[in-house]
Amino acid sequence: MARRYLSFTDRTGEIAFAVFMVIIINGYVALSNLNTGFLYIVVVNIGACASWGFIDGFLYAITSSIDRNNLRNKLFYLKKLAGEKEDLNKKALLNNVEKKMDDSFFSSYDMEGKEAIAKNIVEYAPQATVADNRLFTRDEILGWASIVSIYLVVGFLLALPFLILPDKLLAWFISNVFGVAWLFWYGLQLGKIVGKHRLALGFGMAAIGIAFLAISYLAWAG
Repeated sequence: MARRYLSFTDRTGEIAFAVFMVIIINGYVALSNLNTGFLYIVVVNIGACASWGFIDGFLYAITSSIDRNNLRNKLFYLKKLAGEKEDLNKKALLNNVEKKMDDSFFSSYDMEGKEAIAKNIVEYAPQATVADNRLFTRDEILGWASIVSIYLVVGFLLALPFLILPDKLLAWFISNVFGVAWLFWYGLQLGKIVGKHRLALGFGMAAIGIAFLAISYLAWAG
């Protein structure tokens, strides 16, 4: 479901955030008190992931709704512009369209390119389909649910060593090795998108995970 309703960037970012959360919890709950029960560690991990996944998913749905309705308003404006002014001069055309499109790919073009694109936008604006005026769409709600499921899966998988291993320190070590390894992979993906520094970003993300683990332990165990 997450692949269908969330982009690759959204999916990997949400997983990374969930991993950071579990690493921090592991530093506090699992190590600050070695007498803490295994089941308690698992419940805290999954509970925290479920709670924050719900909040993060809600924020995703809200921001997606805002972006969608902003686009809807821009299309309404362009339709109105095209209908009221059949003979727009270049300057007026550019100024009016650029006001609504300056936060898109439109801003990457020079003045000549913007003028050419603006003309086409206004010419074909009447044919654009405007989305329904709705607070949330089905895709946004399912994207919200997908984020909750991502957090639950991450919380469960990283808590799994505490369910199957009798040694708490070993379970803690394995859980965090997997978490840090995923953060390293996430850093590699960032480097791949940027086009450079893949290993540096990979090790950097892993180091941040280890730092969070150490800080959370020192903050609560001290």
